[in-house]
Parts: sequence; structure tokens; C-alpha cells
Amino acid sequence: MIKITAELPRAITIGGAAYAINTDYRIMADFEKKIADADMSDKTAFAQILSETVSALFIDGFPNADAQQVIEGLLWYYRCGKELRETSESGSKKRYYDYDEDADYIYAAFMQQYGDNLITSHMHWWEFRAKFMSLTDATEFVKIMQYRGTDVSKIKCKEERSRIKKIQERYALKSQKIQKFASLKDRDEAFKEKLRKRYYEVQRQAEEKKKE
Repeated sequence: MIKITAELPRAITIGGAAYAINTDYRIMADFEKKIADADMSDKTAFAQILSETVSALFIDGFPNADAQQVIEGLLWYYRCGKELRETSESGSKKRYYDYDEDADYIYAAFMQQYGDNLITSHMHWWEFRAKFMSLTDATEFVKIMQYRGTDVSKIKCKEERSRIKKIQERYALKSQKIQKFASLKDRDEAFKEKLRKRYYEVQRQAEEKKKE
């Protein structure tokens, strides 16, 4: 997490060694987007996502470390240094935004609230997420997310329910896969296990390419 008394990380420590990283927010935003849209059972797709992310994130290429440690480091950075908190909530963990589909709204929201131009900015991922999570409903983007997250079944007024449904249809995300886990911890562990298995395959392929 961000500490106002310390600089944002420019490297990830893995197995006792520090590996320099490209902190541009686009890399982790792209990672999140691809993972959200990916077919978890598609080994080729997962390997591709991991390969692209590690290659883009680590300035000097694949870290010379255990795959599990690399995945832990990657997810630590993705979560902005925050530990995953256990929860008793069950069911779908759904995002109400998409970096690609909502690009115009996100760009406008950052410009409106912070004066940040995301097109020209190379903002650190942690700074981006802190600002992203702090966007207010004064922005159109947050209003749209609120509409998407509204449970229309709890709206008693027929006219209002109909109005919200129409708005949800207008702003519905075209592609979003919802995966069910007992808790956020279970989701994270399943995610790390899949990445770990794919990492060995990707690392081997990278080493073979170097020999060519």
C-alpha cells in the first residue's frame, strides 16, 4: 500500500533479490483486463498472458527465481502491497468496470477530478489504483458503475425499476466473466496456482528462444 513517508516501489524483491520493474499503470491494468476476460481452463491463453505481463513488467526479463515466488511478487505488486483479507462473503465477485470499454469515462474522470491526462501519463500503478478507487460520484464513470451495481429486484417502484433497467442495458459491459469462489482468498489461491503452473511452461519457452 502507499506510504506517504516512502517512495513508491520501483522494484520487486523476489528470493532476496530486487528486480527492477516498469511501473507504468498500463501494464497492470492490461494484466487485470486480460485475466478478467480469460478462459481459466485455456492453458495457451494463460501462458500468453503471463509471458506478456512478466516481459512488460520486469525490465531485465524473466527473474531468475522460483516460479511461485515470482507469482507472489507479481500479485503483491498488482494488489499494491496490500495483504488479501479473508471474507465470509460467498458468490460472484463482479467488477462493474472494464478498462477498455470504459476508457473514455475513466479518462474523463481522471481529468475532471485530478487534472491527470491518462493518455500522456506514465503514472505508477499504485498511484493510479489509489486515485481510481477514490473517484467520486461527481464523475460520470462512478455514476455508471453505481447503476451497473444496482440490484433492481430491491427497487419497489415499478417506474424507477424500469428506468434503472434501461440505464443498465445502455451501459452493460459486453464481456465480463464471473467466477464463483467461496472467498477472495480462495479466488486468489486458485489464481496463483494457475499462474504458477503456466509460469514454468513460459519460462522454458523463453529459455529455448534464447538458444535459437
